[in-house]
Amino acid sequence: MRVSGRLIDNKPQGLCLNDGNDLVIHDMSIDLLIDPSSFTIVDIENHMSTRPYAQCEQILDSYDQLIGLSVTRGYGNRVKKLFGGPNGCSHMGALLLAMGPVAIQASWSLVNLHQSLESRLDTVDSDQDHERRLQMNTNTCHVWKEEGQHIQQIKIGRRAPLPDWESKRLLELGFEVPKSLS
Repeated sequence: MRVSGRLIDNKPQGLCLNDGNDLVIHDMSIDLLIDPSSFTIVDIENHMSTRPYAQCEQILDSYDQLIGLSVTRGYGNRVKKLFGGPNGCSHMGALLLAMGPVAIQASWSLVNLHQSLESRLDTVDSDQDHERRLQMNTNTCHVWKEEGQHIQQIKIGRRAPLPDWESKRLLELGFEVPKSLS
């Protein structure tokens, strides 16, 4: 699974040079390659297309320390310990902190994408990895809150609703999406 993050920070025209253009201060990106079976980072690519100082790039190689790290619970604390303060770039750190939960939540759909269309539209989730993924997603955001409708549907044996983007695409392709899944 590839999780990509990008941060662009600019100063609007008029707050800096008065040449009619925004001034880009930061344009940075991180790609994490994550093994979806273990949620371990297996590779990282990071770039600073625009940064305030040339020396900002000196820290980029240190982010290889992420290889082998799990993005499951405790990930944020490990990122802060490794790259907080003078050990890293605050902007790269902010991106990394946001990317862990993205990987966890994306895992729910990722597993489903490898199933046949018929099984994805089936209303019963028979996935053997189901409970682990459910625990990892629970309380990661308001949609996945423990007492919420999304989790309750799953707990009674119904499939989680399909993501809006997936329902829309299936409908565009002419498939009927049951109301309980859309």
